[in-house]
Amino acid sequence: MLLMRARVLGLLKGVVFGDNNVVVSHLQFADDSLLFCDAVWSEVLNLKRILRCFEIVSGLKINYHKSVICGFGISESVLHEFAGMLNCKVKSAPIKYLGLPLGASPHRKLIWKPVLDKIKLRLAGWKRRFLSFAGRLTLIKSVLSSLPVYYLSLFKIPEGIAKEIEKLQASFLWGGAELKRKVHLVSWDEVTKSTKQGGLGVRRIRDMNVCLLMKWWWRYANEEQA
Repeated sequence: MLLMRARVLGLLKGVVFGDNNVVVSHLQFADDSLLFCDAVWSEVLNLKRILRCFEIVSGLKINYHKSVICGFGISESVLHEFAGMLNCKVKSAPIKYLGLPLGASPHRKLIWKPVLDKIKLRLAGWKRRFLSFAGRLTLIKSVLSSLPVYYLSLFKIPEGIAKEIEKLQASFLWGGAELKRKVHLVSWDEVTKSTKQGGLGVRRIRDMNVCLLMKWWWRYANEEQA
């Protein structure tokens, strides 16, 4: 409410998006917040005053040492001066918000590194176990295929990353616990077919990505006021 009131009074301008000139001064989810303002001393100072008012009214304390400031189109020296006023750290884009990188191109392989690392970490925990073929198939369907869902629901996966994930899945399926290179008895295209078509029912990463992204097109078509 304080931020909305400050925007009405012209203390904070926020940022303007799209053809409809949608003004955004803040985004919040649980205890994570993103605050937007112009890179001018008056607005940064007003932002600090608003946060101080929030502390006094609520009795809560803002942890500035865990907070970061990120600037676009301004010099590093000015950004560090703003950080000194707010007593927080300086960070360049991309920044992480709700587990996703903001300000980075999803076409870059580096952005998908956390997904690949998570999959490899799970595989490292399994490779010492003695798993049957059926057990490995179950883990691929229930765990490995689910790990990238959060990213896949928002970003289009690069072809190289999709192939790398499928390669890890195939190696685990046919190679067993040690992920050694072994002969693949059936092609991956056959493995990813449904059981009714004679496959093993493993979800194709690209198809899953397209289906998850389609929900946004459906929402844009149906939720005109959103």
